[in-house]
Amino acid sequence: MKDLTRRRRRRQPSPDAPLPSDTIKDGAANPEYNLDEPTMEEKLAALNLPNGGGDGRAGDGGMEQPLVPPSADSVHVLLKQALRSDDHASLLNCLYNKDHKVIVNSVSLLTPADAVKLLKFFISLMQSRGAVLVCLLPWLQILLSQHMSSIVSQESSLLLLNSLYQLIDARTSTFKSSLQLSTSLDYLFSEIVDDESDEEERPPPIIYEDKETDDEESEVDDMKINEETEDMGGVTDACEHSDGSEVMSD
Repeated sequence: MKDLTRRRRRRQPSPDAPLPSDTIKDGAANPEYNLDEPTMEEKLAALNLPNGGGDGRAGDGGMEQPLVPPSADSVHVLLKQALRSDDHASLLNCLYNKDHKVIVNSVSLLTPADAVKLLKFFISLMQSRGAVLVCLLPWLQILLSQHMSSIVSQESSLLLLNSLYQLIDARTSTFKSSLQLSTSLDYLFSEIVDDESDEEERPPPIIYEDKETDDEESEVDDMKINEETEDMGGVTDACEHSDGSEVMSD
């Protein structure tokens, strides 16, 4: 009996314990559980983030915003940040800037360590193919002209410059044959175009009818016919005269 009374006493809630309804009321009064607070989706929409994925509802009506290249004042800042964070997409975005003054200014502000990192990135890009190589060449030229001494002072410079030389030699070795092929194709294509233009510009053939020769031929034919008729007339006259003489002789 004593055990049962002890269990009943343990199960009875203490008079000071809060009821569940009281906790709900206190939670409603707590500012951390404010139901009028905007949702996470509404907060993201208010930030006007670019549409980089998801369901496309965040941002300005779900419209894709075009990629804007960095301005001239921020290229060197973006270049340093991309080199230190190893962000290849941002580095490519910097390479698309072809302004000579911007390239010189951005490269001149690099530290020796950043210059070596940029050279490694250029070598990795040269191993690929594409139009990005056209944007890379002015950056590479200015980098080597301004930071050659600092690059050579690094321990890994020998390996980097050796691989760069091999890549340039491999690309330029096919230049002569490619130039010959391009010249031959240009020559053949120009001949085809000239033939087509000659056929289009060629006037229609002119047919000349010589009427005088036809008249002369007709006159010659008439003369022959007249001569033949005259000959026939002379023969008939001779026959008539010969017949008359024979009659008179009789």
